[in-house]
Amino acid sequence: MKFSMIYRASFYLMLTFATLVLSIDATTDNRYAMLYPIAVGAAGFIAFLTVDRNSRFALSRSNANLLAALTWIPAFFEWYLDENLLLLATAHWLVYLQLVKIFLPKTVEDDWFLFLLGLVQVLVGGVMSQSDKVGIALFGWALLSLWVLTLFSLHRDSLRMKAVPMSSTQTGSVDRGDPYPGLVDFPFVFFSIRVAATILALGGLIFLAMPRRPSMGNSQSTGTIGKHLTGFDDEIRLGELGEILENDSPVMSVELFDRSGNRMALDENFEYRWRGVTLDRYERWHWYRPKYRSNHIGLSSADHWRNSRMIRQLIKLEPNDSPVLFGLRPILDADANDKHYQPQLNELDGSLFREDTRAVTLDYRVDSSAGEDMIQSGELYPDDLYFANLMSIPDDLKIPLRRIALEQVKEIPEDEPKARAAAIERFLRDSGEFSYSLQMDLRDPNLDPVLDFLMNRKAGHCEYFASSLALLLRSIDIPTRVVNGFKGGDYNGVAGITTVRQKHAHSWVEALVGRTDGAGNDSRPLWMVLDPTPSDQRNQSIAQVGGFGNHFYQITDLIRYIWIFYIVGFNSERQNRFLYGPIRELIKEARRGFLMIFDTLRAWLHFPSMESFFSLRGFVVSFVALLLLAGLARLGVWLVQRLIRKFGRSERDDSAGMVGILFYRRLVGLLAELGLERPPAETPREFARRAAIFLSGRGLGTEAIADVPPLVVDAFYQIRFGEHTIRDDDFEHVNARLDALELHLRSPRS
Repeated sequence: MKFSMIYRASFYLMLTFATLVLSIDATTDNRYAMLYPIAVGAAGFIAFLTVDRNSRFALSRSNANLLAALTWIPAFFEWYLDENLLLLATAHWLVYLQLVKIFLPKTVEDDWFLFLLGLVQVLVGGVMSQSDKVGIALFGWALLSLWVLTLFSLHRDSLRMKAVPMSSTQTGSVDRGDPYPGLVDFPFVFFSIRVAATILALGGLIFLAMPRRPSMGNSQSTGTIGKHLTGFDDEIRLGELGEILENDSPVMSVELFDRSGNRMALDENFEYRWRGVTLDRYERWHWYRPKYRSNHIGLSSADHWRNSRMIRQLIKLEPNDSPVLFGLRPILDADANDKHYQPQLNELDGSLFREDTRAVTLDYRVDSSAGEDMIQSGELYPDDLYFANLMSIPDDLKIPLRRIALEQVKEIPEDEPKARAAAIERFLRDSGEFSYSLQMDLRDPNLDPVLDFLMNRKAGHCEYFASSLALLLRSIDIPTRVVNGFKGGDYNGVAGITTVRQKHAHSWVEALVGRTDGAGNDSRPLWMVLDPTPSDQRNQSIAQVGGFGNHFYQITDLIRYIWIFYIVGFNSERQNRFLYGPIRELIKEARRGFLMIFDTLRAWLHFPSMESFFSLRGFVVSFVALLLLAGLARLGVWLVQRLIRKFGRSERDDSAGMVGILFYRRLVGLLAELGLERPPAETPREFARRAAIFLSGRGLGTEAIADVPPLVVDAFYQIRFGEHTIRDDDFEHVNARLDALELHLRSPRS
């Protein structure tokens, strides 16, 4: 493939990736957003086959100017329909201009203009969203940009070469169709990738070492409307949670640490229930959550808190429009560095929430105890109104539900609420009468969906199991509440992070089975966690969501982890833990080691104290030691130089490379006899073109050898920088042309 085709195809691919950065996470605001990168890619493909091969297919400048003037119309209507999308509409206007520009004949200025349009789209996309999808697209655009800029430099040089007039004798020896025949091959591509990797690595080191403020990276505004988390509103319709159980989108990423700060993996023997909202009042089809009453969260001084196994959760919550925050219960402490999003504890039900519900990528910390049945500090015992809600049950459900519940607890005394609650939990989960399903059809529409589930359908997802258990327990006078949250997650062993997705949404039940000693506000409720959903069937259903993509979670979650924790969310705490902390520890260890060596030498040389160094013997010993150190340093430098010469010579002594250098040096020497010398600011190719023009216009028969300088320099470039191996016939041809040049210069007529 010719160089110009590779350059143009790479350029269009780069523009497509630039629009992809802008659009890949904008579907929440514009459901047609992903059509824009498709349109840019299609336009580039069409232009590659038409305009870039034959300019007669191109738009005229006048028509292009007219179309460019009309591009503001669709952008204006996009903003007019939603005034919050001014930034996105402006970016789409740039896409329209880009589409027009693609169908014009391309000059160097046009390429710069298109590149800048793509760059602005990337900047807008990065401002609007910092999701991992944007990060992956941005990385691809960065690599392509470095590659395209490399080709652009060569492309501009080839255009300059075409602008040089040619004599009739040169026409047959220079290929004007492809200025770099055989240049873009594997060695050239590998070299470009190596340069790009070096640039990205150096940029990454600077990024990691740049000092961070404590608040940096903890919450980043997306500039877009946050995603809505179904199932976590003030009013929830039964069955709503099923909408997200089939969705594979991430909700949050969690890093787990123990009390000592050591990273923890998911424990298969522990139920990780990320508690979200509680639901206390049920009316046909609908659950309602209690009101917010905030309370301060602080570490309890009780002995059972100090002795319990603490789990620290560093949570990165994806943007959403809900005040709900998630964490394991019972919560010991919670905090966010950004004061606008400080976690608050709802003293009615012990759930976490934030008062500022702006859509941000929120970074917060939750410390919890591993014993989920333990008391939640800061949660009040239910007052009369809340207690009534925990016992409420529709009149038409009381008798049939009580009949079902009493059948399961007929042999358990009424004063054993824990045993009775566990018996009904086992009935739903382990009896085999009920199965897990995401299908939500009703057998009898006239019945309440809970009763229809228990009597007819006997299949449903976790919301039906939890609702049924809660109402069955209420029918035998055990106060309950339904909890909506998430259970488990996808653990990535390489990154040490758990990704919780919408498909991990789960409902369970908390039953009030007692209270602590104390009166009034000093008394705390004792809640029993019950999960009636068949876990094996639920796990099988979760494994099917995501399809083929499930096999790549280890890779995609690792990329996502690096992006959200160490690029977008790289704050001072992570910088200290990841970079500065280990460096400080290394310096301490090195200092400790040098002190040990110093003390050993001092004892060996019989210097009892530091004052004894300031003596004649101390001066002699110090002088000899410094002399030895200088000698060792000199020896090290000499060895390094020898190694460089050895390995460098093996590379320089490559036969093909030496041939290219000798050809070029011979040409420079011959041209110097004519008074032609290359100044430092002139490239070898520019020098060769100038020499060819000089020989073409000199007369005296030098036109016949005017092709020699470009021929030799092209061979030099391909051998030296393209790592080509020169063929025997090419060697003979170049050598013969140099002999002809030398012979002409040595002839008397010259």
